[in-house]
Amino acid sequence: MSHIGNKIKSGFFATPELQGEFLTKLLEVKGNGVWLDPTCGEGVILNQLAAAHQSEDCIISTYGVELDKRRAEKASTLLNHCINAPIESMVIQNDAVSLLYLNPPYDFTMKAMDDESADRKEWQELARNSRYLKEKGLMIYVIPSYRYADKRIARFLATHFFNVGIMRFSDEDYDDFRQCIFIGNKKSGKHKEFNQKLFDFLVQMESDDFVMEKVSPINLFVNANKKWTVPTGIEELKTFYTKLVNKSDNVEAIRHSKGFNAFISRSKPKQLVIGGNPILPLNQGQLALLLASGAVNGEIGRDENYHLVQGLEIVSKVTEEEKKTHDNGSTSTVTKTRTKREVSVKIINPSGLVRKLV
Repeated sequence: MSHIGNKIKSGFFATPELQGEFLTKLLEVKGNGVWLDPTCGEGVILNQLAAAHQSEDCIISTYGVELDKRRAEKASTLLNHCINAPIESMVIQNDAVSLLYLNPPYDFTMKAMDDESADRKEWQELARNSRYLKEKGLMIYVIPSYRYADKRIARFLATHFFNVGIMRFSDEDYDDFRQCIFIGNKKSGKHKEFNQKLFDFLVQMESDDFVMEKVSPINLFVNANKKWTVPTGIEELKTFYTKLVNKSDNVEAIRHSKGFNAFISRSKPKQLVIGGNPILPLNQGQLALLLASGAVNGEIGRDENYHLVQGLEIVSKVTEEEKKTHDNGSTSTVTKTRTKREVSVKIINPSGLVRKLV
């Protein structure tokens, strides 16, 4: 895959199913436990490993975290628990996981403003996620072969793990993926002995010739009946959530909030509701306005009290003359014109009788 294609897919390469089949044969599962894949993709590989050992007497709870929404949705159908979020946002119980499957994206982390450089995700996720693994818990770490030569990665693996194995993909997949698998159990205690021999071996894996000559393919380990123990543990993580707020949760919370519902109610157009008695008697002008607006037009009542009503406002001009007597004894006439409003209402009752009220 091209460098650009790798960036577009965020370094996502699913572990081939054949390599998963080989891995299941290398595991000796002692009992119940939590298995975690913090960059689970579509959840296929973790489900494949767990399903091979799941039984009534061995309950394996699978947990996954995936940044891509589409892949997370698929993983949710295969794993017991899956959260669509960046692993950086997750809060997960420490020292609790019986098996950690770690196949981090092959890319760089985001560079912050104060950072001098960006870290490779293979190292970042190894340092971050190994703390979730319980003592003697098993880690399966899958990265490109040359990345084991990173001295930080090599030193970490040589310090924190025992009963280790390093193998490459079988020949069917190695040429396409160029990946190797580190498998080992987490050491106990604060003071851990450094494995110099393992460190010296790992830093030479930058050379592909060294890998092809010194790193055996996984199928040879299977043929030799080599096993790694997955210890028993808890069946459920006490803490497993993201610190990021889900937008869909916000939508539901807003939709059911009292304040939002009050806003919706106040923003709705007011509708005229006819019914009850007015607080004060209506004068002629008010009744005329009601009729003119159509408030009492149409159908009123039901059954034997059903009526059709039509209101009409009759507007006319009325002229009046008013005589005024002045102080000097003279008189004058003032003509005033005012608007006269009259109401005409036609009513038809159920029997067809028409009445006109003027």
